[in-house]
Amino acid sequence: MRYQDQLFEQREHALLAAARQLFAEQPWDRVTIAEVAIAAGIGKGTVYKHFPSKEALYARLVLDLSRENLLELRELHAASPAQDSMRRVIRRAFEQMLSNPIQAQLCLHCDRPEFQERLETPYRQQFLDIEHEYQLFFGDMLNVTLNNQALSQSDCQNLLWGVEACVSGVMARIASGGFTHWAEPIALDDYFARVTDFIIAGLCAQATALLATSNSHE
Repeated sequence: MRYQDQLFEQREHALLAAARQLFAEQPWDRVTIAEVAIAAGIGKGTVYKHFPSKEALYARLVLDLSRENLLELRELHAASPAQDSMRRVIRRAFEQMLSNPIQAQLCLHCDRPEFQERLETPYRQQFLDIEHEYQLFFGDMLNVTLNNQALSQSDCQNLLWGVEACVSGVMARIASGGFTHWAEPIALDDYFARVTDFIIAGLCAQATALLATSNSHE
């Protein structure tokens, strides 16, 4: 790698690290590009060579974390017994969110249509790409859970919508601070267990119904 490319990469990593640190110390939506530049020891003008807008910085943080999380979930899936893989992956996905509530807030922010519309084309495409990767991963897990009784792509998509709704709800709950403000607080570990049970039961029941319908039409 050329020296210029190494320097560019080092600056970019410094900016991302500085942003993560600042977001952990104060409301992330109030942190300015100038503050990120100062924390990273880099001129403000140079920041825009890496991230043309604050939205691009948010997007990069979310995309990087999404890729890291997906890699970990794939490894967990590969190392788990087939009958327990889906449950372990779902619980781990919830734990990933809980380990970084700020990133959960950023993920929700970056998922808004108006945010996506403001992004530069390469970033929008990366969000589409990572979404596609998660869909493929979900399809692989679902086939293993159903003992390789393959569903159609449209059926898998329908099931994924239900899972996405549950996962988004958990993410919103984590981003909002959990249940500590409730009159009778709920332990997040118990909450994760119940939601995981709900997702697994719903997936299995719906998949069985879809397979039965598909077989009856043959």
